[in-house]
Amino acid sequence: MARTGFLGVFLTLLLLRAAPAQAGRGATAGTIAGAIRSGSVEAIEAELERAEVLVCHACLQLVRPLVDHEDARVRRVAAWWLARRGLRPELSLEMVTRLSQPDSRRARNAADVLGEMRAWKSITPLGAALNNPIFDAEARAAMAHALGAIGDLDGLGALVTARDAAEAPVRAAALEAMRQLRGFQDPGAAVSGLGDAALEVRVAAIETVASTRTAAASSPVANDVVSTLVHLLGNDPSPVVRKKAAWALGEIRAPAVTAGPALQRSASSDPDPFVRSLANAALGKLAP
Repeated sequence: MARTGFLGVFLTLLLLRAAPAQAGRGATAGTIAGAIRSGSVEAIEAELERAEVLVCHACLQLVRPLVDHEDARVRRVAAWWLARRGLRPELSLEMVTRLSQPDSRRARNAADVLGEMRAWKSITPLGAALNNPIFDAEARAAMAHALGAIGDLDGLGALVTARDAAEAPVRAAALEAMRQLRGFQDPGAAVSGLGDAALEVRVAAIETVASTRTAAASSPVANDVVSTLVHLLGNDPSPVVRKKAAWALGEIRAPAVTAGPALQRSASSDPDPFVRSLANAALGKLAP
């Protein structure tokens, strides 16, 4: 009986030790091919993640075309998987070349790949393509997101230019990407988006201004930032924008003398309960 119990404990410990060794493994060319045939984004992602350390030349032929898959999640996981196999320089060169060709779909895919690989050397060509009207809005939004994913402040100039693009998705993507840049502390780069006609752009601008925290309330555009947020809080037809405005006033520690009355009104009388709640919370964060 004692020996049986000891054996059971021993086998349990052995299995527990073996389990981590299998993490991320178990994939084969066949399982990858099966996931691709299934058309399931989740299955493809899971299989490539399982194949993180798989040595398989045949798999390269299966995964390489996925950089042009219709789903961005697949494009990105394929880029990640291929980059781990020493193909980063080759992929970067091909994707940068696409940015100079008049094919929006291929340029969009290239942007996703470059962003996933954090390809710093692609910042300049991505910035140029972002502001090239030959590409459609979807492709240019992807380029903005790629600059954000790379995260270097060298991309800010192109994003500021794209902030004024004709297409709302491009403007919103540019504003979203700004706050992903390491060291970004310039609320002035986003302030013009606060009054944009498009809801998605106003929301993106508010979030980007808020990401600069107290820098917004002490910057040269501080008065514009606070007064515009106060106006949005009290007048914007969208409760989403009003919620974001209330939250942002607290995040930047806006002056109580300027933002306090508006937040008090919203906390007591805004028709949306979430706006009331966020306005009340922001009151406790204002600067004296």
